[in-house]
Amino acid sequence: MLNSLGVFFVVAGVGIALAATDLDARTQSAPAAPGGTQVVLLGTGTPPADPDRSGPATAIVVNGTPYLVDFGAGVVRRAKSAAVDKGIAALDPVKLRVAFVTHLHSDHTVGYPDLIFTTWVQGRRGPLKVYGPEGLEEMTKHVMAAWKADIDVRTSGLEHRSTAGLTVEAHDVKPGVVYRDDNVTVTAFQNAHGEWRQTFGYQFKTADRTVVISGDTSPSAALIEHCQKCDVLIHEVFSDDYTPAAVPNWPEYRSKFHTTTTQLAEIANKTQPGLLIMYHRGVVLRGGRISDAQYLAEVGRSYKGKVVVGNDLDIY
Repeated sequence: MLNSLGVFFVVAGVGIALAATDLDARTQSAPAAPGGTQVVLLGTGTPPADPDRSGPATAIVVNGTPYLVDFGAGVVRRAKSAAVDKGIAALDPVKLRVAFVTHLHSDHTVGYPDLIFTTWVQGRRGPLKVYGPEGLEEMTKHVMAAWKADIDVRTSGLEHRSTAGLTVEAHDVKPGVVYRDDNVTVTAFQNAHGEWRQTFGYQFKTADRTVVISGDTSPSAALIEHCQKCDVLIHEVFSDDYTPAAVPNWPEYRSKFHTTTTQLAEIANKTQPGLLIMYHRGVVLRGGRISDAQYLAEVGRSYKGKVVVGNDLDIY
């Protein structure tokens, strides 16, 4: 069905269809074999604008098919960098067709219009399928409406662009298995991120690996349950020393919204992942930055497994 924008998009997940719109673990030198499962960090940043780190976005590539978790600022360009500079052809933007979002904080979602429209303009013709917590469907409707003028010019003007790639299937989901295909089974689990009523972490189970990504969260019992000896745990973290000037009540805020290095070490000891990747970590302070070495040292005080500090375009 065509909406008033000349575009079809589906909002589903509630039975309603709306017509409207160890540091050596790092393997960056060469991509893994096409038949394996790769983790590619497209963005590891936090809300402060850091020129070295794009907004949160992680790609799980399975048998040459990409699955995206979160779409922070710069997501499409980081994907193109991974395709061109790292040799991961699966991350060419036109191939980004399945995505999951952990929660609707702006730093995890400002790349959503980029994911929809840039990939369409560059040639994506299949639908974009997106899964996430309550509110994703509504966000999708408003994004499509906000870009109405762009859609009209590109489809009705001299570009004569097809609307085929503008199909967006947005799904508000609940904890449990939210997606399954021949490559992967994806399970959403409730985590704990302050006042957000519904926020998720995700478990990706493939033929050769189980990968768990925390999303933004304080220590989560559900995460521990879903990452018992998982192969890779990608977890947000803030140094015990991190005290941002922009949040005057930081200790109280952090206790409800985030995980410290001390807490992450406890989580890792309980879950025993094959590899722990720290991402979405606070680094910028008044007068300087918290180094990767400090993060490794803080976690390493009590956790002795393999752990790395994740940076943009790292491949594992």
